[in-house]
Amino acid sequence: MNAQPRRLRYTRRDLLSSVLGVGSLACVGCDSLSSRWSGALPFAGAFLSPNREIGHRLRVPTSERFTDSSDAPRRRVSCVIVGGGVAGLAAGYELLQSGVDDFLVLELESSPGGTSRSTQYTSESFGSLRAPWGAHYLPLPGPGNEPLQAFLRDCGVLDEHGAAAEHMLCRDPEERVWADGRWQSGLLPMRDATPEDVAQIERFQTEISEFALRTGNDGKPWFALPTSRGTEDPEPLSLDQISMQQWMRDREFDSPCLLWLVDHSCRDDYGLRADQTSAWAGIFYFAARLIDASQSTDSAPVLTWPEGNGFLVDQLAQRIGDRIETNRAVLSMNEDEPGTQTLHVLDTPTQQSTRITAESVILAVPQFIACRLLEDSLGDTKQERIHQARSFQYGSWLVANIVLKDRPKETHSWMCWDNVRYQSTSLGYVNAGHQTGSDHGGTVITWYQALTGDNAALTRTELLNLTWDEAAEVVCSDLEIMHPDIRQRIETLDIMVWGHAMIQPTVGSRSNPQLKSASQPIGNIHFAASDLSGVALFEEAFDHGRRAAQAVVASGS
Repeated sequence: MNAQPRRLRYTRRDLLSSVLGVGSLACVGCDSLSSRWSGALPFAGAFLSPNREIGHRLRVPTSERFTDSSDAPRRRVSCVIVGGGVAGLAAGYELLQSGVDDFLVLELESSPGGTSRSTQYTSESFGSLRAPWGAHYLPLPGPGNEPLQAFLRDCGVLDEHGAAAEHMLCRDPEERVWADGRWQSGLLPMRDATPEDVAQIERFQTEISEFALRTGNDGKPWFALPTSRGTEDPEPLSLDQISMQQWMRDREFDSPCLLWLVDHSCRDDYGLRADQTSAWAGIFYFAARLIDASQSTDSAPVLTWPEGNGFLVDQLAQRIGDRIETNRAVLSMNEDEPGTQTLHVLDTPTQQSTRITAESVILAVPQFIACRLLEDSLGDTKQERIHQARSFQYGSWLVANIVLKDRPKETHSWMCWDNVRYQSTSLGYVNAGHQTGSDHGGTVITWYQALTGDNAALTRTELLNLTWDEAAEVVCSDLEIMHPDIRQRIETLDIMVWGHAMIQPTVGSRSNPQLKSASQPIGNIHFAASDLSGVALFEEAFDHGRRAAQAVVASGS
């Protein structure tokens, strides 16, 4: 327990402004903003982040990354998958579906899943409950995404007719928004909307539906999930040359609530403001998720679980079984024997090395890591991959899992699955206990904040320099605007810092030629990660994992 107030390195004004943005200051009491003392935090918590040390080690020359491993134990498998995020797990699942079982998935962290992993909490107030550390839902896939539908059928999420299990669909009440000091149902404060707001929202929905129905000369849709199902025609890519904010301005959309909805959606999926997001990606967010644009403007229903997409990670991991090895850092690869790759692998807890030889390798990691694992003898090929990786921009996120021993006091409302604040730069919180059917008592809420500074590297550095006390103060200060009594109801507050959380579809990124060339294999080395699509979604990671695995199977490895 933190018995005494902690002295912050910054004033609360500076702290909240740097993390939540200048706009957040208007919502916090001015009399406390200048204080360097936080209120007493009557709870404890952990400060977590992915293993950064290994990433930094990959930046030094290969010969300096490890001690001589010539006498390290040797193993041989048909295929090694580097990275146990969704793409790597999907690759392993596809190999199994294709009859290949001689493979390993090597994951740097202590558990697989990447930004889709979850954690377990226990409390006297609710027993046991898992909560997500990142991705927390999946739109119901349409009939065009048969591979993902097949996986969901295998998991019992969908039946043979494609209908979702009722308890896996987000139950009501699904979402609410805090505006003008009160909660309103839905994501937009329509109680305060003007006739002009309503008219613009309807016109926006109509235009999105028209985009969803458009196809290219090849008959493929302009916008589809996964993006590999979409058209190759250049016309949609013209939208990539302007920002979503500029597209809204050009279409004379100026309704404050509509502009906020679009900006919130860009920050929610991409970690970018609307003025930073490619208009292609902004429209894709809405158009690719419509159920049947010819009949309705409704988006696909949402599948979710207390642990978010950790449920899907578990389903993949259970099928792959002990082929997943965690706490394994791949430090380099080289072609010791013709047609094979030897990977130098470090067991991070014991610091013991192993050499694993494989006929094929799938690098299911972001491109800034994948390029560094290529052996130096590739020369210009490796340098070109490093150059390609520099054109990819990744966002930083601050995520908090907050164990509540009781719900905050509510008036004329109750906690939904998704709870957001109108005109806030934070993304609000989701309630892990929502899908359990419990609407009272203790629960775990997951609070999200995308860091949207224009200098991504500087923003990342500032985020990684936060202490637990400072990050916890940011989270509490934001939540207190909606729940003044929440600080006294917190049992535990854990912080996760994602320095390179997800690829960001900035203006021009979708039409970047490096995007497509980075997915091309180099001999028996294949690449699979959602950043190869330019958008960080489960559907994209799953698709790239399958593609890479199918290439391995086709090669006969």
